[in-house]
Amino acid sequence: MNNSNIYINNKKHLNVALVGNPNSGKTTLFNALTGSNQRVGNWPGVTVERKTGICTLDPSVTIVDTPGCYSLTPFTPEEQVTASYLTEGKPDVILNVTDSTCLERSLLLTVQLLSLGIPTVVALNMQDEAQAKGISVSEKELSEFFKCPFVSISAMKNRGIAELVEQCRKTATSPNTQKASKKPTADDCYAQIETALQRAVSVSPQKDKQALTEKIDRVLLNRWLAFPILILLLSAVFFVSVGGLGGWLTDLIESKVTPWMQRSASKLLASAPKLLNSLVCDGVIGGVMSVVGFVPQITLLFGCIALLEACGYMARIAFITDRALCGLGLGGRSFVCMLLGCGCSVPAIMSTRTIKNAEERQTTVTLAPFVPCSAKLAVIAYFTSYVFDGNTLFAVSFYLTSVVAVIVGGLALKLLKRKPDFDNVFLLELPPYRLPKARNVLYQMWDRAKAFLVKAGTIIFAASVLLWVMTNFGFDFRQAETEASMLAALGKFIAPLFTPLGFNDRGCGWQLAVATVSGLAAKETVITTLQILLPDGIANAVSPLGAYSFVMYNLLTVPCIAAISASFAEQGNWKNGLKTIIFQIATAYLMSLTVYQTGNLALKHPSAFAAVLTILLLATALFAAVRHAVRRRSSPCRGCYACDKTTRHC
Repeated sequence: MNNSNIYINNKKHLNVALVGNPNSGKTTLFNALTGSNQRVGNWPGVTVERKTGICTLDPSVTIVDTPGCYSLTPFTPEEQVTASYLTEGKPDVILNVTDSTCLERSLLLTVQLLSLGIPTVVALNMQDEAQAKGISVSEKELSEFFKCPFVSISAMKNRGIAELVEQCRKTATSPNTQKASKKPTADDCYAQIETALQRAVSVSPQKDKQALTEKIDRVLLNRWLAFPILILLLSAVFFVSVGGLGGWLTDLIESKVTPWMQRSASKLLASAPKLLNSLVCDGVIGGVMSVVGFVPQITLLFGCIALLEACGYMARIAFITDRALCGLGLGGRSFVCMLLGCGCSVPAIMSTRTIKNAEERQTTVTLAPFVPCSAKLAVIAYFTSYVFDGNTLFAVSFYLTSVVAVIVGGLALKLLKRKPDFDNVFLLELPPYRLPKARNVLYQMWDRAKAFLVKAGTIIFAASVLLWVMTNFGFDFRQAETEASMLAALGKFIAPLFTPLGFNDRGCGWQLAVATVSGLAAKETVITTLQILLPDGIANAVSPLGAYSFVMYNLLTVPCIAAISASFAEQGNWKNGLKTIIFQIATAYLMSLTVYQTGNLALKHPSAFAAVLTILLLATALFAAVRHAVRRRSSPCRGCYACDKTTRHC
């Protein structure tokens, strides 16, 4: 249906396309215009597909948030989405969002947009930051020069939004609409921009000092300090969320709230059959609350992650990891996808469609689930609390293990690749550091907690009931003891597969095997299963070494059904999807096997372990020395590698 024939509240319906450079504040403006709560982060790549919302100030206006782009000549998949929508979707108005602190770069896209002949309004965003830096921008001069309206706003502080909406409608209905022109060449664009900036922008000399961002980056991006600082920050995050306040709240729920709920339910069901009482108290309440208890830790963790995103540090993490990932056939864009896996593997896998290189995309889909999602965090927190005495270093070590898995998996996949394709250049803008907005951080915390609670009330609830039934009944559907139940029979059948991993080192192998399989529904179900099958707790059911191996396997093995489905969908055919599953299971099994057997060797035969370790270290040092000598001899500049560094990070 043609939009020109649609009227809402006696106003013509308008489609407004939100277009701008990455990290120009488009998504923040989209939220301000529509009242929605899309993900906002101070780093490029937040928007990877179109999002649509109704303007709260004018319901007859529909806002379409497009992925960030630097040019209408598509270079990345995100830019292709934006260019396709502008040429095929034919919006009524283009709302071009620019960053007032760096107009020279932002206006290149503006010039190209004006050549399309679509009515265009330019939002001069971040005017408050520009003024703080001593940058003065005249919207009147720019409007006269480019023959289109410029409006000063601050999306973060909700300033100028009403005027912007009014200007969009006025521009769309104005008879003097902008006409399409010949697409300008690059030289013409820069000449226009330079002339416009000379007229409209001035900088106060007294305020033109070295930016705080540069001073901070001298420390955080230092070649020697970057990774140690990253590890320290992650340790601090886990100390607060898992071992500090989050751990205390989880203990409170486990020791006070859950028992109180079970006692209350037992009293209410005092006259009911004993079996029903057990189903409600042990199956439903015990199973569901075993997962709900970790909501405080997960909420605090994602609050910390939201703070790091909002302040701009996440973009720095992508930058410092890009060089390391190049050796694995990956890049900074792969890291951005994996970072999304901290919340859930499904969006992490789906976001790989923004990777242009097919082989890098395939590798990222395979490795992204190694990053612990919020569900796996619950498993980590459970074992950290009840097996490792709340020592947050164990929680940190599991995240470092995921890094090792990505490295090992990447190297293994690289050996199987064809000749690498270097056409996938990763463009990354390092945004300025900003104070996080409390509303956005709190929303992300609530959004993650809500998603976790919804899963607890649906999938975990159903799994708890099913597990209780299978634990209390045999295959003849008669009530039976746990050891004679259908769940025990299934567990004992598959338990030998996990014996080399240490699952059975204290005689509870089938319970841990069943918990591992149940994690396919949702990784939180691992905890629910253990709570039902091990009413006396996990502490004495497996040794610390066996527990560590168990967590590692569940951390790296195939994710939940939803993530598996996303993996198959993004890879395009079932063969690639099947290869991915086999690779993930094999990696998890081999790494867990190595950890458990090596740990056993160290505990039982420390002298032999020390000898083997020494030989391996010496062999590694010798290999590194020979490799360095060979590279230095063959390098025309005697091994300084300056050319290589410049090429990678130009």
